[in-house]
Amino acid sequence: MKNILIIVLLMSHLCSCSQSHEIAGEYEKVSNSGSVQSLLKLHPDGTFHFDSYSVRQIEGPNLRITSPGKENLPAEPSISGKGKWSAENDIIYFTTNGDTDVDHNYPLNFNDTKAKFKNESSNNSSEEKAIAKLEFLESGIFWIDGLELKKKNP
Repeated sequence: MKNILIIVLLMSHLCSCSQSHEIAGEYEKVSNSGSVQSLLKLHPDGTFHFDSYSVRQIEGPNLRITSPGKENLPAEPSISGKGKWSAENDIIYFTTNGDTDVDHNYPLNFNDTKAKFKNESSNNSSEEKAIAKLEFLESGIFWIDGLELKKKNP
């Protein structure tokens, strides 16, 4: 009886672990030309960093960083923000401390911003890996409402 109970507990633990997903990571919106327009980094420690790049920078041929892994990023973000994030039932809540997170380098205030984490299957039936996305549902930053970012593959 004791062994059966242990097996049942282990199986339920494995099932609950298999349903979890890693929300932390890098999310981006890429333009049709292949340049990054928005980049959100959700760090495992509960902090985040957001950069948005202007269209002028994206289209300027001499403004790109050419270091490995950053080929598609313009030289400087046009506007940035940072703060803390937390997740509850696939909803990500963002907070920004006005005293420590907002300054001339990071003017975006993400308070009252929330997004939904989604794992969507791809349209290509031969590729079974789900595409992780983050869609902003609400924000005090008007142009972030409805923004959808795809998770970068490690």
